[in-house]
Parts: sequence; structure tokens; C-alpha cells
Amino acid sequence: MDIIKNRTLVYNALLAAIYVALTVVNPIGTMAIQIRVSEMLAVIPFFNRKYIPGIILGVGIANLFSGLGVMDVVVGVGIAVISYTISYFIKNAWVNDAQYSLLCGVFVGLMLWLVAGIPFWFSFVTITISTLITTFIGTFIFARIGDRILPALK
Repeated sequence: MDIIKNRTLVYNALLAAIYVALTVVNPIGTMAIQIRVSEMLAVIPFFNRKYIPGIILGVGIANLFSGLGVMDVVVGVGIAVISYTISYFIKNAWVNDAQYSLLCGVFVGLMLWLVAGIPFWFSFVTITISTLITTFIGTFIFARIGDRILPALK
């Protein structure tokens, strides 16, 4: 049993590190027009809830580097917590991609409007669409080969 717990801890730490690395090296991973390749990993908890801590930790750390600092951490982690809570009741990964993307569009759009003065609707549309694209790609990948990448993903 301890081996399984340790293995899950290691996988969560790796997911967090990969999420951070993919976000930080991405030149267009923050602000109103963003394409976060790391969001492909955000769908993993829709397949297996034991990977929620790793993704939430990754989002929190990655958002520290955004330029909006703690505000972005609170919003990003809040979105993840709300989305993964909703996903407990919705078992379809594609529907969860949509609700996650909408939450990102609404809350990040509001944050950018309040903090940076970027028009809400512009941010909402660009962030929702880019997040839909990356999460759909992630769901497609993890639905096909996820069990080969992470244990018990399906």
C-alpha cells in the first residue's frame, strides 16, 4: 500500500513540474491572448481524480510566474478546484473540457479586466477558445493513450 501511495505522490509531483515547465517556457501562456500547451494536462483529473493535487500544484506554481502574481495563483487554483469539483458529478471528459474552458474564460477574463483593464469580452472569447482547443487535444490524447502514460488513467 505504501508503494502505491509513494508512486501516486511521485506522479503528482511530475505532473506539477511538467505543467510548470510547459507554462513558463511558453511565450504566449499568459494574459488575454494565450495558448497554454500545459492545459492539455489539466484534463488528466477528468480521467482519474488521484491526479488532482499535481495539476492544482502545477497551476499554482506556474501562475506565480505570470506577472499578475498571487492574484493569478488564486484565480487559477480556484478555477481548477471548482472545475474538478464539478467533474465529480459529470463523468464525460468532453463536457468537463467545456466547463473548464468556460470557467477559465469567465474568471481569467474578469481578472484581466479588473487588474489590467483588458476588455472582458475579448479576454473571455480568446481564453475560452484557446483553452477549448488545448483541452480537447489533451482529452483526445489521454483518451487514446493515457493508460500508457499514467497508470490507471482510464
